[in-house]
Formats: sequence, structure tokens, C-alpha cells
Amino acid sequence: MPRRPPPLDRHSEVPLYRQLAAQLLARITAGELRPGDRLPSEPELMAEHGVSRVTVRQAIALLARSGKTSAHRGKGTFVAGRVVQHDLDALQGFYQSLRSQGIEPETRLVDWAVDGGALDGVPPHGLDLPVRLRRVYAMEGKPFAVVSAYLPAEAAPLGRPRAEHLTVYEILAQYLGLAVERAEVTIRCGRPPREIGALLGPPRPGMVLLMERQSFAGPRVCEFMQIHILPERYEFRLRVAGEIELARGIHHVPSSRRSTLRSET
Repeated sequence: MPRRPPPLDRHSEVPLYRQLAAQLLARITAGELRPGDRLPSEPELMAEHGVSRVTVRQAIALLARSGKTSAHRGKGTFVAGRVVQHDLDALQGFYQSLRSQGIEPETRLVDWAVDGGALDGVPPHGLDLPVRLRRVYAMEGKPFAVVSAYLPAEAAPLGRPRAEHLTVYEILAQYLGLAVERAEVTIRCGRPPREIGALLGPPRPGMVLLMERQSFAGPRVCEFMQIHILPERYEFRLRVAGEIELARGIHHVPSSRRSTLRSET
């Protein structure tokens, strides 16, 4: 049973909301409140510390600005987990990126379908990548990403038992003998499909980061991957030399196409 926190010092020069934020942070640091745990509600904190709702909200906002907590509308405020970084300027698999940061993620193969890519229509048109595998990645027991990889038909005989213990790039290199030379990556924000949201929840996320990758062995696309990622647990990093001119990267969309886009949403 958690110990009762010491009373706030109303004669201190430190504002009450900062004292409250410091006490909550101490509980997080001590492990009393773990990543993914919900903080006490506003009424609970008000009654426990004898402070106003404004004071509680200021304290929680301070923790949120420091990245210690994250709010979920209608569900409460939760202790934030470790934020993982993914370097986009290096050609490496998702699993290798985590291990390079000293993170040994928990992985679970939830799907191996030799015709999944041919049936679900996810790989871009023209890519013959019928084999689909899907893994859930977790840290501290909390899922943070779902990886769906699409592979050539030659990967089908590998089978689920062996696929469970190999990364995608290991399957390409060790089983298919394909050396990945380059990859094209796109990242956007969107709502995950229902089956992906169920694997990431509860609570099911509203919006996630979606990273899509095409890997090339020579001119051939040998792999297509979709990674749905909880944005509060992950960030992408890219190192560039010189100035970044954003305006040059903005492409004009003709007015006729804009009207089409509006009609599709």
C-alpha cells in the first residue's frame, strides 16, 4: 500500500503546484507509479493534498511539459514510458535500431501467412510480396509498435517456428540470400486499422505514426514493411549537413486534385 505523501508546505516560497508536481515525480522515480500507470484523478489529488483543481491541473501540466506524463482524453493522465529514437540516416532494421540503444524489446509473432500480402492489398501495386508476418513490440510489458512485413514467395517454406526467431533483414540475408542495399522510407500520421489498434491497446490509440519502408536488393524490392507506432513512445531522428529548406520540399497539388482529395475524406 503506497505511503501517504507528506503535506504540502503552505509557507514555502515554492508554489503549491510545483510542490505537488515534485511529489508526483518522486513517486514516478521511486517506481511507485510505473510507465503506463494512471495518475490519481483530479478529485483524488485535491482531497489528498487539500488543494484546488487549478493547482492540480498546473502540477499535471508541468509534468506533461517535462515529458513525464501524457494525457488521454476521457481516460486520464498516465506515466509516460521511455521514448525510443530511430535514426533515419542509417540502414538498419527496426529490431537492430532498438538494440543499438541498449533496449532489448519484447517481441511476439502474432501472424505468419504465406498469402497475406496477396489478400489484404497492403503492398503497393506491382509488388509481388505475398508472405506476411506481423509482430508486436513491447517495452516494460506495454505494446508500443506493430510491425507488418511483406516478403517474396520464396520465404514461404521458412515457416512460422523459424520466422519467430529471425528479424526481417535476417530472413532476407540468411534464408533468401538477398543483401539489402538501400531503403525508401515514408512517415505519416493516421488512424490504425482495427486489428492493429487492438494489438496496441488498451486503451486503443486514436492516432499513430505509420512508417512504411521498401527495401531494395539491387533493382528489386525485396521487402515492404508497415510499422504502426505509438507516438508518445517513439521519435525519428535525421542528421543533415547544411540548412534545411522546407519550402523546397513542399509539392504543389493542383486545384482539381485538391477537390478530389476533399471528396475522398
